[in-house]
Amino acid sequence: MYSIREPDRGSTTLTTVMLTPVFVVIAFASFQAAMWTHARTEARSVARDAVALVARNGQDSATVEASAEATLRASVDLADPDVEIIPQGQFVVVRVTGRAPGIIRGTSRPIEVTEAMPIEGFRP
Repeated sequence: MYSIREPDRGSTTLTTVMLTPVFVVIAFASFQAAMWTHARTEARSVARDAVALVARNGQDSATVEASAEATLRASVDLADPDVEIIPQGQFVVVRVTGRAPGIIRGTSRPIEVTEAMPIEGFRP
C-alpha cells in the first residue's frame, strides 16, 4: 500500500543532475575571472617597471618599449600586447594594451593599463 510518508525516490539524483551545470558554470566563471585578473596584473607590472626605468633611471624610451613588448610576448597571459611610452612634460606615461585570453572561444577581454610617474633627477 502507498504511504504518504514514504521518501521520494530519485530526488537526490534529480537534484544532482539539475545542479551540476550550475556548478560547472560557476567554476568556469571563476577560472575566467582569475585569468583576466592575472593578465591585468602582469600588464600593470610591466608598465610599472617600464615607467620606472624611463622616469627614474633615464633609460631610452624606445629600448624600454621594445623590452617590455618582448617580455609580454614571451608570456601567454596577454595576447597581442602593445606598449606605448609617452613623455608628457615632467611626467612619463606608459600604456599597455592587449587581450586577456579566455577559456572558451569568444571570451577574451581587452586589457588597458596606464601608469605615470614624474621624471626624477636634477635638470638645470
